[in-house]
Amino acid sequence: MSTEGNHKSIAGKGGRPAGLGPDKALNDPDPRIRANAVKKVEDPGLLARIVGNDPDYIVRQAAVEKIADQQLLKETASQDPSYYVRLASVRKIRDPHILAGIVLKSQPDYYICKDAICNIQDDDVLASLLESLTDRDIKSAVVQKIDDEKLLARIACCNSDFYVRSDALKKITDQELLVYIARNDSDYYVRALAVQQIDDTDVILDIALSDLDYYVRGQAVSRIHDPHMLKTIVLKEDDFDVRKRALMNIRDETVLRELESEITDAYILRKIRTCLDNIRT
Repeated sequence: MSTEGNHKSIAGKGGRPAGLGPDKALNDPDPRIRANAVKKVEDPGLLARIVGNDPDYIVRQAAVEKIADQQLLKETASQDPSYYVRLASVRKIRDPHILAGIVLKSQPDYYICKDAICNIQDDDVLASLLESLTDRDIKSAVVQKIDDEKLLARIACCNSDFYVRSDALKKITDQELLVYIARNDSDYYVRALAVQQIDDTDVILDIALSDLDYYVRGQAVSRIHDPHMLKTIVLKEDDFDVRKRALMNIRDETVLRELESEITDAYILRKIRTCLDNIRT
């Protein structure tokens, strides 16, 4: 069986690991035999020597599974050349600050980070990571793990990364906060996402008529089903796509007939007539 990575060389004569202990099985040249022998080891010092010295990752991994020393696990999670040993170490760590440090140092390795994040049970520690992280997917995993409503609100309102704000926003149910974000966030995508979660139809209509970005107005229009509100948008909106979206949501023949008599744009008139044909059929 091949090893993963090159650990510290401890091979004795004939390629046998040296200095692991008196048990012959721990010095056997076959890593599978050594790994099985490690399962019977109870001495923390001997386990530490195995983790630090055995050349084969399956033996080091077996030793990690029996180690409780958080500092040793931290060192192994950060330094071992084998992904499997690092992952096994991360899964044994419970200190949130140690795990946070591993996340910051291991960003190129998404799965190590994700397991570390899953083990962090402190929302404040999780939130503190966000401004230092650079990887979008890792930031998203951090936000997904946070449950504290106040922290999520602060992230949704104040984080400098619009992707992070969006991830936090998806977990927010406070209608007042959603309205505030829909009206005030600097990024059109975040505002549009907030609009999709707002229940107040008057607010949605106001955003449909007033937001500076056509995409946000369009998302608001998609939430409106009152034909008279939609008629107002068709008549007042400057963007063709938003007008068309409003028009396609109208299912009231009377309102469509009223629009037909008030609209002069030839293309919109054709769309109105198509909508009328669809209603009749």
